[in-house]
Amino acid sequence: MIDNDKYVKYWREEPEESVGFLFWQITHLWQRKMNLALKELDLTHVQFALLSGIAWLERFDEDITQVKLANHAKTNIMMTSKVLKTLEKKNLISREECEFDTRAKCLSITDDGRERIEKALQIVEEMENKFFGGQTNDQDFINNLFNILQLNQQEYFKNK
Repeated sequence: MIDNDKYVKYWREEPEESVGFLFWQITHLWQRKMNLALKELDLTHVQFALLSGIAWLERFDEDITQVKLANHAKTNIMMTSKVLKTLEKKNLISREECEFDTRAKCLSITDDGRERIEKALQIVEEMENKFFGGQTNDQDFINNLFNILQLNQQEYFKNK
């Protein structure tokens, strides 16, 4: 007979009943699939996200710093810097001293980077539609995800 008192007690009968566990699994599966899909462009999912972030920010701002990009992408500044060095080595971005702050690096996309991100965006859109099915156009689904992000992001930065 199994002694149930010596095992950890869970709040769910099955792991798949936990939203957090499912979200963790979905996130990692999404990243693995994205890495595989972007491999033909010699990009990882993180590299795509940051390159795409620069392209997005360039539409509104000429002075894009690593810190602005990290805040936009919700990424760690040290990891962001490391990935940007890789993107620079691949000649997809340039990092130059900012005129307004000599301690900061200003980012811009190269012509090669712009060409690569345009191809990557097509791949990512196709992957989103396959992976999430009809959810990609379900505004309630998108709003729920956004609300979860906003709620937890505010709490995280408030306590930091």
